[in-house]
Amino acid sequence: DSPDFRDRLKAHEIELERTNKFIKELIKDGLMLINALKNLSAAVQRFSQSLQDFQFECIGDAETDDEINIAQSFKEFAQLLHTVEEERRRLIQNANDVLIA
Repeated sequence: DSPDFRDRLKAHEIELERTNKFIKELIKDGLMLINALKNLSAAVQRFSQSLQDFQFECIGDAETDDEINIAQSFKEFAQLLHTVEEERRRLIQNANDVLIA
């Protein structure tokens, strides 16, 4: 084998090693991101459930119109958050499948 061939082969080996290291770091960072997204999703789901469960304590005979409107707004916002989190879970699962597969 000629010295030029050996030099080119060595350069290719170095580039393959660099690319391999980059891909491993990319997968590691991607998995860390997926785990962070899962934690975010769980926190948003807990917050959404808290909004859904919120109840005013009645002082007097009945809730005021403002209390009713606020409680209804919380429930609607909770439902919106729930819908967003369902989509985020799908996104996370797809990203996870791509990185692990």
